[in-house]
Amino acid sequence: MALRKRRNFGLIFALLSAALLTGGSVVGYSGGGDTGGDDWANGVLVEGCSCHNLEQSETGMWALEGFPARYGPGTVYNLTLTIADSSVTDAADPAAAGGFLLRVTNGSFAGGDGFWTGDSGRLLSHNADSNDRRNWTVTWTAPDEGAGDAVLTVYFNVVNGENGNDAGDGWTRLVAVSLGTPQALEDEKGIHELGVSLKQYWIGLIGIAITLVFVLLAYIVLRGGSANYRG
Repeated sequence: MALRKRRNFGLIFALLSAALLTGGSVVGYSGGGDTGGDDWANGVLVEGCSCHNLEQSETGMWALEGFPARYGPGTVYNLTLTIADSSVTDAADPAAAGGFLLRVTNGSFAGGDGFWTGDSGRLLSHNADSNDRRNWTVTWTAPDEGAGDAVLTVYFNVVNGENGNDAGDGWTRLVAVSLGTPQALEDEKGIHELGVSLKQYWIGLIGIAITLVFVLLAYIVLRGGSANYRG
């Protein structure tokens, strides 16, 4: 009986250790969102591409073209992402070259061949048909007037092409902002738009004026009476 308990405790300890060692990483998919869906994308946004490497690369290089400093409402933009990492050595016969995940707070991405979209177009990633490169062009439609700024978050991963995920891959995160127009304030409403007619408006003003006159007369009378009393 004692031996069985020790074995049970040993099994529990092993399972807990494995959970602690693997709990902080995100499962990697060569097909990106096509395979992992929104759950995979949300995991990357929290943990980064930690399934490939726990630490973000310090040598990741990128070029993001086409994302405007200030967008035009409803305008369609072609964004081109090019990535590289000097610390990654390609395999002799690489199975893949790289991948990415984009998230934008306003506007929407268009999908199509080679891409996966999620969260009503606010998420976009590579898929199995486009992980053989390190350069992608995607389409983003800016939001309407008054939607505010658009914040673009990019996670990209330069992989060495070995089958599976290993520390020879390097991932990097970047953030870009496109300024928009602030949310429009409601127009000021006139008196008649508040349900008050012009006649009622003037009657109210006259009533206030008469009240102020009576208050002033009462003050004068009371003040005069006080003066006579002191005399």
